[in-house]
Amino acid sequence: MNQQLRIVTIRIANVEGGGVRAWSDDLAGLSLTCPNYEALFAELTIKIASLLEQQGFHSKIVREIHQFVVEVSPIQG
Repeated sequence: MNQQLRIVTIRIANVEGGGVRAWSDDLAGLSLTCPNYEALFAELTIKIASLLEQQGFHSKIVREIHQFVVEVSPIQG
């Protein structure tokens, strides 16, 4: 079997009024809204595997990487 590594970037944002939303430009169909981060992360793995299976792939997550993109500006003093 020819195995490949596929990197899927998932964006997460707070939802106005409560909850969190996750989506991805790398995996069509990935859009998930949950009441909190714990529920979101519990459902993400299942959702990713399900979408990849629909595309004809068996999958397993081999590594989770958490990155933070932070906008900064100088402190005016």
